[in-house]
Amino acid sequence: MRNLFIFIYRNYAFFFFLLLQSICIVLIVWNENYHQAAFQNLADEWVGRSYKAYNQVTEYLRLGDENSRLSKENARLRMLMPSSFYTDTSNVYSKTDSIHRQLYTYIPARVIETTTNRMKNYIMIDKGKNDGVAPRMAVISPDGIVGIVKNVSAHFATLYSVLHQEVTISGRVRQNGSRGTIRWDGGNPDYVILADITRMEKLRQGDTIYTSGVSRLFPDNVPIGTIDQFSLKPPGNFYDITVRLSTNFRRLDYVYVVNYMMHSESDSLMNRTLENDK
Repeated sequence: MRNLFIFIYRNYAFFFFLLLQSICIVLIVWNENYHQAAFQNLADEWVGRSYKAYNQVTEYLRLGDENSRLSKENARLRMLMPSSFYTDTSNVYSKTDSIHRQLYTYIPARVIETTTNRMKNYIMIDKGKNDGVAPRMAVISPDGIVGIVKNVSAHFATLYSVLHQEVTISGRVRQNGSRGTIRWDGGNPDYVILADITRMEKLRQGDTIYTSGVSRLFPDNVPIGTIDQFSLKPPGNFYDITVRLSTNFRRLDYVYVVNYMMHSESDSLMNRTLENDK
């Protein structure tokens, strides 16, 4: 404090000059309409810029809450899509009675850990058993497929990523084309392999590959990626197809856990069938 007083005392003439200048500016502004308007415009400009900067900062700080809200809203909207229902159609007295029943529900979640540099890659999300997540549920992102739930705790779950050598998913060329098998070859995390597509299928670079809905874990027609390159494998009956994934696993953030609501019923029926065949 003593040094501050000494500094002011040594430079009192400069500070006195600043004071007089400030008084002059105030008098000019208050007594001249032109200067008053110019000062008002300048003040408004600076206030506007300050508010804009403040809003940008606060909006950035609120991005987490806003993204979470949008994720929940998207999950709700996905449950209203036609692919989330199945139609029970029956003929009663020559009248078609169509009843739409819920087939899939969606649980929004956020990725908290992921790997892309291993042969068997995993993902951890911030939703678990308490949120309705269970093993063997599919997981998708706004861009495409992500993986399948492996283990769950009360508040977290780990997934087999699509970038896992033991994961295979049924894929379809376009929305009405042939079905094949999607798998990762352990190489570039941006690409997977589509196998079992015969030469009868007419392929084009850039064709979109979708889920086929065969396993019922993934809803039908969820994007997987696009054909990057293809060629016939010897002896020439099947294609060797490289698919560029639509999901960027390096930037994965918000995802949706897909609950196939008839999973237990279909599994129970299949288990009984297998037991009867023994």
